[in-house]
Amino acid sequence: MRGVILAAGRGRRMGRYTDDVPKAFLEFDGRTLYDRQRALLESHVDGTSVVLGYRHETVLDRYEPEDPIVLEGWDRYENAASLLLALRRVDDDVLILNGDVLVDERDLGRLAGTFDDLDARLNLVGCIPGLQDAETAIRWDESGRVTAYGLIDGHRHAGCGIVSRTHRAAAIRTLRERLDDWYPCVYPRTPTRPVSIPADRHIEINRPIDLERARAWLASDRVRCA
Repeated sequence: MRGVILAAGRGRRMGRYTDDVPKAFLEFDGRTLYDRQRALLESHVDGTSVVLGYRHETVLDRYEPEDPIVLEGWDRYENAASLLLALRRVDDDVLILNGDVLVDERDLGRLAGTFDDLDARLNLVGCIPGLQDAETAIRWDESGRVTAYGLIDGHRHAGCGIVSRTHRAAAIRTLRERLDDWYPCVYPRTPTRPVSIPADRHIEINRPIDLERARAWLASDRVRCA
């Protein structure tokens, strides 16, 4: 399958840190988030595409990312448009990472392994255990089928998942109709199962303080991250 990193947005909550580059290309401890993510994906995919928008010229000039896809007018859309652009380019199963998350490599491997065990017939979405209603969340029924997504009571979306080639056409139709939405809107509208990602083996970088949290997380002997 193909890896896709969604990195078109600026990341305004990072303040001055994203004046020159999008959040996924912030450097800390000598590496960008993008570089760490691509290393995480490497053993599970045949290659990685990255969707760019904000300051894409700077990213292309400074970092020369593998297979960049540029979303023109990135500031007029939500990230549903980013995934739509990637799915139109990539005719394959797609392992998606938000441009601001890191996941323990064991859990990313479990996500990919579950997909293989299901013979690539279903989409998968990573979820953090524990109900919440303050952030975007996923909900599913007793059969394990995802039924809802949004600012709802549910399990927090972990910023990673897989869209099967089997459901690519349906995902494209959904995203085309919902360019002002976030891309996990695909999951309740296509056959999707959740995969639990432990909260302490996942980190999301939204604000400057999260860079220090990420350093501590990466240094922990409980975490494996490329």
